[in-house]
Amino acid sequence: MKRLRHALAAFAALFLFVSAVRAAPAGAPYPVTLPAFPAGPQVLSTVAPDGATQRYSMADLEALGTWELTTSTFWPGDDGTYQGVLLSALLRDAGLAEAAAVRLVAQDGFSQVIPRADWVTWPVLLASRRDGGAMARRDKGPLRIIYPREMDGALHDAVYRLRWIWMLARIEAVAE
Repeated sequence: MKRLRHALAAFAALFLFVSAVRAAPAGAPYPVTLPAFPAGPQVLSTVAPDGATQRYSMADLEALGTWELTTSTFWPGDDGTYQGVLLSALLRDAGLAEAAAVRLVAQDGFSQVIPRADWVTWPVLLASRRDGGAMARRDKGPLRIIYPREMDGALHDAVYRLRWIWMLARIEAVAE
């Protein structure tokens, strides 16, 4: 029943967003249909404040709805077109959407806290693909956070640079 409610809420949000796409600012992500990832291992965990953990495969993540975003980044040669799920959709599915903040933890242990205002204010992308192809670790994959820099000049500020986590492995709810 919970999954059905999440699916209906996601559908309603998608419908509203698609209706507003014509008025979307430059650089905003838009929904896309991608070839499905084959069944595979779980690549991302989410941890709620009570310790409850959910695990997601690439196919699980993309089943939440896929979006495409073309943007510049902070790193030379890294600008591109990225595809993946909206961070807000994943957090909603995991029951973390109302958290004050989340800690993103990379495979190498690097972590960074993202305040709720980020995923509420901007359509932050949890990218699973670049230019339509899966991203290897050497390409900052398999999962990375992408902000829509072209939507808002504020996202060019250095404070956001550390929030572009790559090789993402875990997302934990935290009290800010």
